[in-house]
Amino acid sequence: MKRITVAVLLLMSFTTRYGGQQTPSRPTVLEHVTVINAGSAPMSDMTILITGSRIVAVDRADATTIPTGAQIIDGRGKFVIPGLMDMHHHLLNGSFPPRPGGIQANLGRLLAVGVTTVFDPSIGRQDFARLKAAAAPDSSAYARFFGTGPMFTVKGDTFADADSPMPETPAQAEAAVNDLKALGVDAIKIQRDDLSWAIKGSGTLMPLEVLAAVVKQAHTQGLKVYAHAPLLKLAKEALSVGVDGLMHGIVDEPVDAEFLGLMKKNGAVYVPTLALFEDVADVAAFARRQAVNWDRAKLQPPAIYAPFADAAGARQIESFLNNSAFTKERLKVARANVKRVFDAGVPVVLGTDTGFFGVFLGVATQIELELLVEAGLTPAEALRAATINAARMIGKERDLGTIEAGKFADLVILDADPLADIRNVVRIYKVIKGGVQYEPVDPATPR
Repeated sequence: MKRITVAVLLLMSFTTRYGGQQTPSRPTVLEHVTVINAGSAPMSDMTILITGSRIVAVDRADATTIPTGAQIIDGRGKFVIPGLMDMHHHLLNGSFPPRPGGIQANLGRLLAVGVTTVFDPSIGRQDFARLKAAAAPDSSAYARFFGTGPMFTVKGDTFADADSPMPETPAQAEAAVNDLKALGVDAIKIQRDDLSWAIKGSGTLMPLEVLAAVVKQAHTQGLKVYAHAPLLKLAKEALSVGVDGLMHGIVDEPVDAEFLGLMKKNGAVYVPTLALFEDVADVAAFARRQAVNWDRAKLQPPAIYAPFADAAGARQIESFLNNSAFTKERLKVARANVKRVFDAGVPVVLGTDTGFFGVFLGVATQIELELLVEAGLTPAEALRAATINAARMIGKERDLGTIEAGKFADLVILDADPLADIRNVVRIYKVIKGGVQYEPVDPATPR
């Protein structure tokens, strides 16, 4: 094995509260760890060398020369995975009613649970620009941030607001895409859903020719387009005009050969958001499931999730989600569709719809991994959805998604093997993002 000597290694040691930028200090070495890159066999007794924000080398422990002055992390019995990436994350805490504000702080809090990158597929222009600026430096104490800006929809949509592009003609669609391109968005999101799976009644849909114009102009501008389309017929319509992925799984019917063919033709990704469907189906039960991890992480006060477990609070929420019985009856369909899509060779990417009420900050990402395994994926396949597949979705696979020399040092060090039990992703010893170490309980506290 080739011997590696690194003359200068820099670790950004944690010196201020989350939200600031950290200052490089001294080398860091993770010794005798088991490295887990989903899709490859685990590598035991390895050493990871970090300088600045990037990994310098990954090699056998007995083939590595430790640089003078390095900070040594003894990783015996530890397992290292790439930082988790949640590709449907709105940065709210999931409260009911929604509590505005705090999204920049929440972007920092995510590091406590090993989430080092998020993609927000519907966020206002000002918030998008603010979070992009805050998270841009590698040394920032925030998860890496990508997003679409506001979602394309139609007048009358339950979730539309004054910032939402609502084009009525192809020309208006093209202009709206150009506007978001100028903002610097990473992709475009469109709504193709009548919301009947959660709310009684039928919503208005964007004319298909307008949707097609959004997709065409986005592709001209070098932007991918992702669709909110959890109903099979409407998802096929979105795919027929070239969208690049679905931001929710299909909940109403089993996916068929036509659907799978369209997904593969488009090279589209499938973001199941099983957490969202579990939440809509039984908000109180899903709140209780998340509460165990929530209490451990201490990201928000228990008062945030308490109303969901309370009978009166749950009834209030269910009065809004007044067709939740539809989703509850079809949870098995949503779960089975994940495996069908995966077995067909379509990339499955982890996303939760965190921020929707009842889908809680940070912990929902951990639970989504469990739900993917319960749907039939192996722990390694679930981790792949949360790492390299996610990185490819946003075009960042050269920098993120695996533990390799040259990539960002975004790592989660675990006390137990996630391949033996995916629930071990909560057994966090340390989180490293961009070479900076963070505590697993409160990212404001240095170890």
